[in-house]
Amino acid sequence: MFDSLPAALLALFLAACVLWLIWQAFRRLLSPRKRRLEPYLADEPDTSRTQPAGPQAAAAVSTIPDAADVLALKAAIDNLARQVTALEKRLAAGQTSLPAETLPNDRKAEQGPVTPSVSPDHRI
Repeated sequence: MFDSLPAALLALFLAACVLWLIWQAFRRLLSPRKRRLEPYLADEPDTSRTQPAGPQAAAAVSTIPDAADVLALKAAIDNLARQVTALEKRLAAGQTSLPAETLPNDRKAEQGPVTPSVSPDHRI
């Protein structure tokens, strides 16, 4: 009795898949066709439709910066320039107080770079 159960379930699943594919094809054939535009054409307004000029002008967004944007950008650049100047002054003042560097000949042989030991159970 249960020997043919896997085969029956597989046949039932395949039948359901075929019915689903037929249903999707039927829906696609009966759905209204949408006119597809290329992505660069989708942003342009359609010239075949007539719309009142008021809402269209309000919906258009200008990419040209106005005076307030330019002044805010100039203030941000000036502030950044002041911060860079202050940082340069702090770094220049800090370098004079550093001890003199030792020459490479002054190094001892045992002061080479430290290499960490690697073991099979060590994970990074």
